[in-house]
Amino acid sequence: MRELSLEQIEKRFDNHQKLHSFEVDELFGVKNLDDEQYRWLEKGYRDVLVFDIETLNFDARMGFLICWYGYKWDILTGETEIVYDHLEPSDMKGSYSERNHDFDKRILETLAEEISKCDILAGHYISKFDIPYYTMRCHLTKQDDLVPEYNDCRIIDTWRITKTKYNMYNSGGNSLRNAGKVIAGYDDKTSVDLDIWKSIYYVKNRDWKKNLKYICDHCEIDVCQNYDLLRKEMLRINAGGMSI
Repeated sequence: MRELSLEQIEKRFDNHQKLHSFEVDELFGVKNLDDEQYRWLEKGYRDVLVFDIETLNFDARMGFLICWYGYKWDILTGETEIVYDHLEPSDMKGSYSERNHDFDKRILETLAEEISKCDILAGHYISKFDIPYYTMRCHLTKQDDLVPEYNDCRIIDTWRITKTKYNMYNSGGNSLRNAGKVIAGYDDKTSVDLDIWKSIYYVKNRDWKKNLKYICDHCEIDVCQNYDLLRKEMLRINAGGMSI
């Protein structure tokens, strides 16, 4: 077997070309990782971002992002971190004065920065809602450069895995709430009160900060539960995912 130089190994890792476990060891200066770590690292996947967005209105032309949360997971080290951003009063007031709908322009930028750092972008129903909504908002706020290009990262949609690998359609559905109960073993999700979500449009609402916190907490709970769901469902899928 022809031995590769460290530079060649690194290049193969960056291009998601298959490595051997001993090459992963050499690349990162480690040994005796578990089978799941090797399975993903051998394909060049290390940094995972499990994310979720909360929005006002399901139509990106009529709504905007209220907040986003991400659960970062380093497959090599096992380290995790919560990252997030949300609307500030200044975001709202700036768009009021400009008479536009671009309240989320700034937080789209911070979300784009985190997406650019990950190898795998994961979430529940993200291929159907979160990513298309985010993409449309980037275009509508004239920030086309924030839209990821083909193969910038891979997508894992836990909704799709739940639907195809478990198919709980007749036993509560494939929602994150139900998948959490059945697969992750718990459900911490809070309820959605549309009056709370709608109130975010009016920054002068006396409950604006309180309602924003409720929405942010709701979003954070979702990504934490989704991370636990992903850790179990990843055992049943090929390393990688679909292109963004």
